[in-house]
Amino acid sequence: MQQQWICRLCSDKMKKQQLPARAISNKLEVCQTPCELKRLNNLEKHLIALRLPFMKIVNLTSGKLSSRLAQKGTKGPLHCVPSDVQETVTTLPRPVDKSMMVRLQLKRRLKYKAIWEEQLINPTDVRHALLILTKINPAYNNIKIKEIDQSYLTSDQQNNDQTNTDSAIEIMHVDIFEKENLPKEIALSEENHIKSLALGDINNNDNSDEEIDEDNNDARTKYNIGTDSCIQPCDYHDFILFEKEPSIVAPAEKNKLSSLLTDKTVEALAFPHLFPDGKGSFDEERKIKIKWKEYCKTRLFSSDSRFAADSSYIFFLQYLGDLKQVYSGINIAFRKKLPINAKHTLDDMQMKFLMNKDMIYRHFQCVRGSPQYWHKRLKDLFAMTRQLGFPTFFLTLSCADLRWKEFNDTFVRHTGAPIKESYTFEEKTKLLRANSVLAARLFEKRFMTFMNFFIKSGASCLGKVNDWFARIEMQLRGSPHSHMPIWVENAPKYIGLQTDEKTRLEIVIFCDEYITTRSPSIEEDPELHNIIKEVQTQSRNHSKSCLKYHKTMCRFGFPRPVARRTFICEPIKPTNDEEKEHCKEIKKILTEMNAKMNLLEKEKVLVWADFDNLLIKYNWTYDDYEHALCLAPTRTIMIHKREPNARWVNQYNEEILRAWNANMDIQFVLDPYACAKYLMSYTTKPEREMSLLLEATHKECREGNMTVREEMKKLTGTFFNHRQVSVQEAIYRATKMPLTYSSRGFVFIPAHSNSCKFLKPHNILKEMDPDDQNIYMSNLADKYFDRPNDPEFDICVRSFSPVPFYSFLLHKNKPSIHTTKKAQSLHSLYLSLPPVGSIS
Repeated sequence: MQQQWICRLCSDKMKKQQLPARAISNKLEVCQTPCELKRLNNLEKHLIALRLPFMKIVNLTSGKLSSRLAQKGTKGPLHCVPSDVQETVTTLPRPVDKSMMVRLQLKRRLKYKAIWEEQLINPTDVRHALLILTKINPAYNNIKIKEIDQSYLTSDQQNNDQTNTDSAIEIMHVDIFEKENLPKEIALSEENHIKSLALGDINNNDNSDEEIDEDNNDARTKYNIGTDSCIQPCDYHDFILFEKEPSIVAPAEKNKLSSLLTDKTVEALAFPHLFPDGKGSFDEERKIKIKWKEYCKTRLFSSDSRFAADSSYIFFLQYLGDLKQVYSGINIAFRKKLPINAKHTLDDMQMKFLMNKDMIYRHFQCVRGSPQYWHKRLKDLFAMTRQLGFPTFFLTLSCADLRWKEFNDTFVRHTGAPIKESYTFEEKTKLLRANSVLAARLFEKRFMTFMNFFIKSGASCLGKVNDWFARIEMQLRGSPHSHMPIWVENAPKYIGLQTDEKTRLEIVIFCDEYITTRSPSIEEDPELHNIIKEVQTQSRNHSKSCLKYHKTMCRFGFPRPVARRTFICEPIKPTNDEEKEHCKEIKKILTEMNAKMNLLEKEKVLVWADFDNLLIKYNWTYDDYEHALCLAPTRTIMIHKREPNARWVNQYNEEILRAWNANMDIQFVLDPYACAKYLMSYTTKPEREMSLLLEATHKECREGNMTVREEMKKLTGTFFNHRQVSVQEAIYRATKMPLTYSSRGFVFIPAHSNSCKFLKPHNILKEMDPDDQNIYMSNLADKYFDRPNDPEFDICVRSFSPVPFYSFLLHKNKPSIHTTKKAQSLHSLYLSLPPVGSIS
């Protein structure tokens, strides 16, 4: 008998003889997709939808990745508008035969220049799909459309031959454009020329961030036409005909927006190809109520891959989930106030006065990925730093989903195709694009397995790791990677200029043990050589991202300075004009040396003799060189031992690099203040622009004298209008996959006597006496003061806070009395607690 598996959630529910909320029998079953709906492309699916989900979907190109191979993302809000399906389908061009393809443009309004979607469609397939829906979906009962028979096609063929014999229809010709590289003469001064040489090749990568897609001129690629198959000939001109002007439709032009929160049928009507019979959506009445997070997991993690394969549906779930959280946060914000009476709570002007600048943004705190959400996670990190001290290492692990063969094998196995020994780059990108949900789950599993069985286990590749905190961030191309500070037991600590020589030596030895920059030859170590060459070596052609802040200086510091030993580089600041001029001359010499080494490494592999010759040329000793390096930085940094042939190799840990098999970065934390700034910049960098936009909107609302609720709604609109989310980030946020990990739990203790409390529900406040001051719900401080008068509860608030809801229930039948002695010097506490790992 074959072994069967069941998840822990269902197992616990079944042991209690309860129906799990995520059970298919809980009205979550969807019917099989008819073959008429399976063959539709994206535009054809939108033509038969009774609700059109308007969203801007973009291709997240990065580097030399073509747009047609890139992962998808979305920008701005999502709007659902009722669509006149019957009128739209009946106005489509009459087909000459069943294989005729029509070039169609879909717009929000006909007068708009912007095209929301353009694609080739088959009118016959659209009609067939709509006919099926009228038979199986009750929402389409009122739609009347004639079936296409042979006489219809014959009549249309005759009419077409008579009226369009000469020029009404023409065959689409594919033009091939050749780009001419015109030489550009740029006059550079000698100083600028040296700076450009010191930086590396900066003029050979003008299109690194935005490569011209030559396939966009090919009809097969532009309009998603498959060719040379069992049902399509190689010569697509045989059956694809185009009118001189494309057909334009605007099915939702005359209709108003549908409310995503109140329209209970929006999900099934916007995605009829996923819910053919209109049943199984979230808003359907069920015996066991299911939460939104659990519903998203049921749909995206299901063995039925139709939901996970539709990126538009993923963005819909993520957007609707965030919208629910925001409006829930607004309602909670109006119940969270300082001590006032019931009369004040019903006065809008009084509420506006109480809602200070910080609290007006609090309703975003529950929205994963918002600036306020990350600000709260940052407080968690600061709580760890306050109690554990500053971390030892800052580790970054990138995602190499196109490199890891087990990922590609899993993608192929998921489709049922045979596994190959190797895959082409185009095959890998297409597999990744078609399996976004699987890719996100595989990365999460790989990351957690790596942390549990390698970093935190007895491998001791970084020493004994006691604590760690990780944040999952999305790269520009849409894939996740992690940033994490790590606390290592008995690691030496740098305390600034007061650090004694013995501790400095211990830090250097400690860094040399766990961090290296060596670049072995292929004969010495073939495996490590290939990994470093493919994932750990910085490109010599600087991208626009490298030159983001300085046109002639790489913001990542490449190429890195060579050094015969590892040492702590403390900056030397000039104190007078003479020293400043001397410092300027030294920096100029360093730039010239860097430029000459860049020229030399184009011809040969650099060795120490080449570096020594440059020192002799400038009449420097090696000690003079190390002194010069201390004049360049503005903060204390660690200069790692680095050979001349490893100037473009980022520092790494050899054991981690071999095991992770992807790009990594590791740094020893030297400056506590720089560490805090570094952690903050990496924890909140995607949300800086959003914070500025929210600040500007807040200022505008204050000048416009809006009510608090109106201002919150306007801030919500600003947040959703300027958001940008990749498909994998949408999966993380919709299904509540962890965006942060921690070895510790956290609790905030509002121990101040005038702490913020939650108001009672609004309907209860209306029934109360206007002068009644008993308007608050009990908080942690109230529970602590009302704790049972037993010896086991003779504890401080810090010890009581993690378990008030467990031990308190054991004594709920006992008479509770107020403690006679209240703490007089309590302040708000933000503590990191010793329980096992925490995720959020």
